[in-house]
Formats: sequence, structure tokens, C-alpha cells
Amino acid sequence: MTTTTKWVAWILSLSLIITLLPTGQTSYAATTPMLSSGSTVATNVNVYVDPTGNDVTGTGTKLAPFKTLFKARSTIRAYKGNLPAGGVTVWVKGGTYNLATTFDLNAQDSGTPDKPVIYRTYPGETVTLTTGKGIDPTSWQPLSADAAARVNPAVQPSKLRELDVASLNIQNIAGFSGGTTFTEQWGIVDLIVDGIRQPISQWPNEDQSIAANRAGWVTMNGSADSKSFYYGEGGTPENGISDDEVNADGTNRIQRWKASMAKGHDLYLKGFWRTAWSPVTSKVGAIYPDDNIISLYDIPSGGMGDKFSKTVVTNTLKSSTVSMDVYRPNLMASSVQADVYAPVVSTPSTPMFNVTSSVYGLTDDPFIPDTSVSYRVGTGKEEWKAINYLDEIDVPGEWALDFKDGKIYYYPTGDITKQIITLSDNKASIIKMSDASYIQWLGFTVEGGMGNGIEMQRSHHMKIAGNTICYVTGTGIVDYYGNNNLIQSNDVYEIGAAGISMGYSGDRTNLVSGNSRITNNHIFNIGTLVSLEGIVIRESVGTKIDHNLIHDTPKAAVKYTSDNNLLFEYNEIHNTSLVESDSGAFYTPQDWTSYGNVLRYNFIHHNKRSHGFYFDDGDSGDVVSKNIIQQSQIAFIMGGGHDNLAQNNLIIASRAAGQIDDRGITRGYTATGAYAQNLISKNPTSGAWLQYGKDLKATYGYTTNLWADILNPDWHPEYPNGSSISDNVFVQTGAVTTPKKGSFTVANNVILNTIADAQFYNANTMDYRTNNASILSKFTDLNTVFPQIGLSQDEYRVQVISRSASGGMSNH
Repeated sequence: MTTTTKWVAWILSLSLIITLLPTGQTSYAATTPMLSSGSTVATNVNVYVDPTGNDVTGTGTKLAPFKTLFKARSTIRAYKGNLPAGGVTVWVKGGTYNLATTFDLNAQDSGTPDKPVIYRTYPGETVTLTTGKGIDPTSWQPLSADAAARVNPAVQPSKLRELDVASLNIQNIAGFSGGTTFTEQWGIVDLIVDGIRQPISQWPNEDQSIAANRAGWVTMNGSADSKSFYYGEGGTPENGISDDEVNADGTNRIQRWKASMAKGHDLYLKGFWRTAWSPVTSKVGAIYPDDNIISLYDIPSGGMGDKFSKTVVTNTLKSSTVSMDVYRPNLMASSVQADVYAPVVSTPSTPMFNVTSSVYGLTDDPFIPDTSVSYRVGTGKEEWKAINYLDEIDVPGEWALDFKDGKIYYYPTGDITKQIITLSDNKASIIKMSDASYIQWLGFTVEGGMGNGIEMQRSHHMKIAGNTICYVTGTGIVDYYGNNNLIQSNDVYEIGAAGISMGYSGDRTNLVSGNSRITNNHIFNIGTLVSLEGIVIRESVGTKIDHNLIHDTPKAAVKYTSDNNLLFEYNEIHNTSLVESDSGAFYTPQDWTSYGNVLRYNFIHHNKRSHGFYFDDGDSGDVVSKNIIQQSQIAFIMGGGHDNLAQNNLIIASRAAGQIDDRGITRGYTATGAYAQNLISKNPTSGAWLQYGKDLKATYGYTTNLWADILNPDWHPEYPNGSSISDNVFVQTGAVTTPKKGSFTVANNVILNTIADAQFYNANTMDYRTNNASILSKFTDLNTVFPQIGLSQDEYRVQVISRSASGGMSNH
């Protein structure tokens, strides 16, 4: 069961803006996107689309509208690029438009600077575009005898229903697209009932806490071999806890799972087998109840067990415990995937040890000799859960797709004969624009697809504004290889992958700005199927990301990778890393060329599972200034990179203010390493990059000579040289941790021991304006900046709600 369905009804489409009440209390305004009649430039030609229209007899006028967008598109194409003066507006009347295929636009559908093509909803009406397939309620049947025998003992089988999707010609039902082991693939149908995505079954339930574990997860009890773990007694976990959490409720779970697997019903587990980030979904190979062992079908990347635990090496001659270098992914070896909605996935570096056998695994695997085995003993804190299994459907709303049966099993939330049932079964995007320009999409609800909601490729001067994108398996909005695009005031929620993803905007080789902007979007409850971020930016130059509200994300709110001159400002972020750990509200990894990114005037709060700003594994050149970070783990982590600056920020009630470390010494961040080669590939000794280095030094006062020092072994680029945490204010917050090596600065920070000392206007309502002179000496414009952070009011947002001191939201 998921808690999402309990509260999503009232939070749907909320978009927040900060205002100041007469009492000084901080509040929000929120809306469902709705365009006023004067929200864009009027065009001379108008085409009308209505669900009651007719594509054959209709003329596209208000009195004789077309029925489909496809007919409207044909009408515009008939101009053959010679659009009428002022352009064309397609007015779409309220209703649900079931698209049999992607609505795609290309160069022939483009507008021009003075003749735009605008698709927009009729004022005051809701228009839904979906590629979902409607299901006849009579198609649902009582469970077969075989299925009924598998139902959780706590549930009466008569309460469940089955749908023979194979007989209905539903396509994506054979298995996960990632196969037997994956992190960012999913690829099966999605179930939407009365407009709300239903939660795929899991054990433990999302709101169920077992023992001392966090809700929705249980833990391993130590590794058995390279792909097997103990769920009960038998392992030697470092935390010393070996309770049998799987069978604790008395439902004989392990035996039930084993019996279902014996009949060919695949069982999948999602777990943090190796690291605290990027949980891996794995097919179970075998279960050994007598030994309290579950064995996965494949060896997880790096082997079983937390990478910081001891390594066990066993062969036919001896058994020993040894200390070995830990596995780290190598993001420098990345390449762009075909699935553009997903961030680039790294090609892992070779582990420092060889996994060569599995005791409880499939012994006929030709790639696994039976002579020896290496694995980590495990900490006993590695989390996992079971997903998508009929055997674990036990609360209304849960469902599972059985790959063997070709059926969906579902526990209805109400009278299924009166509900609107939709299956997402189209992997393509709902709206896709390629090589297009000067097109606008205003005010639509886009939902119910297995791909992305709105996707742009190689397109420019596009505007995506005032839309609601929800219940898609892929990413909400995608923009790759574009420029001068505006993504504004959209609500993006209940998204399977990332919220908004932008890549390759601008030209990093020549440092040409893409001039795109992501502004005023409300992004929440994303990464519901695979753990991804609210906003992802990669390989881009000059993008502005401002006034967005991002919350309830499984990992970082914002991830930016290998970018230059990005500006993040006035964004509000809370409740990040709800699934993973070792992340930040803002996260960027592994790049010596990612300079010039400025993060200012952002408010991070109620971020207890995550750090604030995380510059991971050598990432360099970020400037963090005048942000407010409340209740985070560590406000700033500078993980071995150069020239990261944190200045004039306000940190409140966080575990630690900062960390500068010299991990580059042991991890080989040298002048001849992969990071250096990436810098050399930019040709930093001449042209645009040479001048860029000079400009950066002059602008931000770096002592580093860019780029000569970084490529000089005598300068020791493996040290965190040039990084600084200075002139900040730490309120009721731990200290800064510093490294043994490197030229860095930690100075002139103001330390206030209690919240009371800060003299905030009202800390209980998170109004962090102040009259404290020591704070204002460092953050001079705090009282002016703070009311402006978050979503801004425009024609799409009208209702007011209040920000909760717990990090949630409530009606005002």
C-alpha cells in the first residue's frame, strides 16, 4: 500500500507562491493551471477542437469544430510554412482526448518569431490528453482457483479481481524492460483508476514499519555469498541483528513465496544490495528456507553486501576475511542512453575484487565458476522489499502484473463496475516535438502514458506553460539538444522517472549559452517507479532554473552533471532523498570542468535525510551564496574538488555546517587521471576555454590559475585546493570538517548556539527574516530575498495555502 493515494486528492495540481501576510507569516498561493484569455498574444487565425466536433464535416471554426488535434495539425500543415500574419492558435475545448498514438510535431509544424503556433485550452476548461487505454469494467473477473490460493492470508480472495490483459491485446506485460536486474528501467503497464495511479503491490507496505526499520523496508541479516543474503539466522551482520522479519507476521511468507516461484511466478526484490543509492530491482533465483537464505538470479554490481563492510574471500583451499578497496562507480565512462527521460547511467568501473562464484546461486551459469567466491559480509542495514507480487496484495488499491499468467490482479478501492479504469500501454511520449520551433503548449493536462509526458528534441523557442503532467511512467517534461526554450508554471507530479530533464542545451565545447529557462514549476512525488530527481540538467550551458518548488523526491531534488554557467535561484526544496541516502537537495558529481554554476537565494528545509549542497567526488567550481538551509544533514559537502565556494549562507538546525575532504588522494584524482583527461578534451590552453578560465578567476576571486594549475602534478589536483566555506552564519548547527591536505579556507563564519539567538521573525512558521545584526552582516539582503523564494504568482496560480512548520502544506 502507498500513502500517496491518501493525500493526493487534495494536493493535486497545487502550485505555490510565497507572499507576506500582514502578520509577517509566510504563506503560499496555489492553483490548478488555468489560462486566462489574455495570457498570450492573440493570433489572427483560430482553429477549434472539441470532443463533440467532426473531422470530416467540421471546418475548424467555433461553430463547426474539429474532433481531434491531428486534424488541427493537418490544417496548419496545409499552410506549408506560409503561416498567416500573427500565427495560428488551436483552441481545445474541455474533455478527455484519448490519443491512439503520440501527438508528434516537427519542422513543418513550426511557427516563426512573429507567427507562433499555439495549442491552448479553452478558458476555464480542463483538457486531458492521454495515450492510456480504457478498460471495460465487465472485463474484471473473480480470481481463478490458482490465483485465489496465492492470496495473502490476511485478505479474502473474493475481494480481489483479475484482468486477462493478454486477451485484451495489451502489449507491455511480458516482464520488466530491464530484465532480471535493473535500476532505471521499468517498462510494464500502469494502472490508473478514476484518474489516480494505483500502487503496485509491495511488502512491507509503504506505510508499514517492521522492527526498527523505516516504513516500507526490511533489512538483510548479512551476506551468504556474492548474490545471496540471510533473512534470518545464519549471517554475521555488523549490527548483530538476525531477526526473521520476513516471517514475523505469521503468514508463512517465505514458504508462500517459494511455492509461487515453483509454479513459475517470478518474484522481484528491490534492494540496496551494495550502496545506499540507486536501489537495484532483482529477480529472485532461489529461496532456501532451511538456511534462511534468499538468492538473487544475478550478482548485483560489485557483489552482495554494503561496500563499506568487510570482504570475504572463500575458495577450495582457504577461507579468510580481508580488507580491500571499495567499489566506486565511474561516471566519467558515461554515455547517453536511448531513453532520454532517464539520466545518463554510468558504466561501472571494474570492482577491486573478482566475484567468481555463488554458493546458493544458479550453478549452471557459465560465467560463474564454482571454485571461489568474494563478497561483502554486510552491515545488516542493507534495505530491501518485495514488489509486484499477487501474494502481497493486502490493501485496497494494490495491484500486480503476473508475467506468467498475463493477468493483472487488483484489490479495488470501490465498486469496480462504476470506476473508470485506464491502462498505460504506450511507451512513446504523449506529446513529442522534434526539430520544431516557435510552438507553445498552454494549459493542458497530460497523463497516462508509459513514456514521457511532453518531449522536445532539437527544438528551439518553445514554450511549455501552465500544464499539468502526471501519471506517466517516464519523465514529465524532456528537453534535449534545444535552446531558447521556456518551461514555465507547470505542475509535475506522480511521475515514474524524473520531473523535468534537460540536456545538451547550448554548446560546452565553445561555451555558447542555450538560453533556456525552467521557472515557476511545482514538482513533487516523482521517481515513483525508478529513483530519479525532480530536475535533471546535463551537458548544458547558461540555463536558468528559478522559482521552482520541488519536494517529496526519492533522491536529490536537482541533479546537474557537467554543466557551465547554470543559475539556480529562488527555488524552494524540501523532503528530498526519501528513498535513497548519500545525496543532496542539490547534487552534482565528478567533473573538473563544471565551473561557473551559481546557486543563490534558494531555501532548503525539512531535509533530514539529505545534505544541502553536495559536490561529489571531485566536482569543482560551484558558487553557493545567500541560501537558507534548514534541517539538513550537512549543509555543504565538497568531496575532493577544487574552487567550490560557500559564502554568506544561513544554516539552521542542521547536523553539520560543512565538509571539505581530500578523498582525491586515495581515489586517484590526479593530473593524469580521467578528470584531467576530460579537462584536456576542452582544449583549455587556447580559445574559449582559456578565456573562460581568466573570466572565472576575475569574477569569483579564485587563487587557482585556470586551467594550468589543475593539470600540474606539483599543484596536487588530488587536494581540495581553492575551496572555501566562509562568511556564513551557523545557527544551532555543527561545525565544518576539514581535510589534512590541501589549500582551502574556513573563516569568518558566525556561530549562534540557539534558534533564539538568531532573533528570527517567527521560526515556528519558518519566517527566517531577522533583525539580528550579525546575520545581516553576512546575508545583507536576507529580509528582502526570503519573501521572494518559491513559486511566483502568474495567471496560472490563484489559491492560497500555508506552509507547514513540518515541511508539509495545508489549506489556508
